[in-house]
Amino acid sequence: MLDHEMDWLMWASIVGASMLVGVAVLWIVAGYYHVRYYVRRGHEPETWKCQPKRFLRPDQQRQAAILSTINLSIGGFVSGNLVYAYLQGWELPKLYTEVADYGWLYTLGSTALLFVLMDGLAYYTHRAMHLKPLFKRIHRYHHRYIATSPFVVVAMHPLELLSLQAATFLPLFVMPFHVASVIVVLGYVLVFNIIDHSGVRLVSRIPWQGPSMYHDDHHVYFHVNFGQHLMFWDRIHGTLRREGRRYGVDNFGGKGKPGAGGSEDFVKYP
Repeated sequence: MLDHEMDWLMWASIVGASMLVGVAVLWIVAGYYHVRYYVRRGHEPETWKCQPKRFLRPDQQRQAAILSTINLSIGGFVSGNLVYAYLQGWELPKLYTEVADYGWLYTLGSTALLFVLMDGLAYYTHRAMHLKPLFKRIHRYHHRYIATSPFVVVAMHPLELLSLQAATFLPLFVMPFHVASVIVVLGYVLVFNIIDHSGVRLVSRIPWQGPSMYHDDHHVYFHVNFGQHLMFWDRIHGTLRREGRRYGVDNFGGKGKPGAGGSEDFVKYP
């Protein structure tokens, strides 16, 4: 077989596998929550649903599933090409495969740092999407789904997906990370984003992981609770939802407007 044919097969295998993995995770995790709650317990939403009186229409469910599948395929295509370029000798992503190169302390510490960096960059990218021009032209597509469901996770404008992906990959071009660290963190981010969009009232045993109500409230109140997994960024910037404030699609800025009395303390999520 000619070298260029082998290169083409290698590229197709890597890119195809990258696209397949993301889509498979979506359908396995989202499918599990959809069947467990929306199918088997759909008759008692008040016992498990974040918004018991709101459901997506069947056509919206199908639309979200199709759009999320397409977007994860696009994301997988980009990721697969980056992996292929790296294997072909591109040295810009600062990755390594041998723990001995930097030691266990650095590898574990950098894994935690990678998670925090990716989470922070996701917060700022997401918050930028809530600036009026970007929201009206791009991010509003995702906010059509006020009642979230597992397949809503990346049902968004493709430009938003690519922006989030670019922000997520940025740390890989700044400092070295073990390949396994990148895989674990990206897997965590995708799985818990699906869970946080599930529309199911869930509280994680992982201490840093916010409850699903935290992001569900973002879809209900729009310009607030921009964080991905950590509520830290919203707390320090004052964009965590507060009692006694009015939010809505036209209240930009992340801090709402004065409401009719009541406390202005941060909402105490479980």
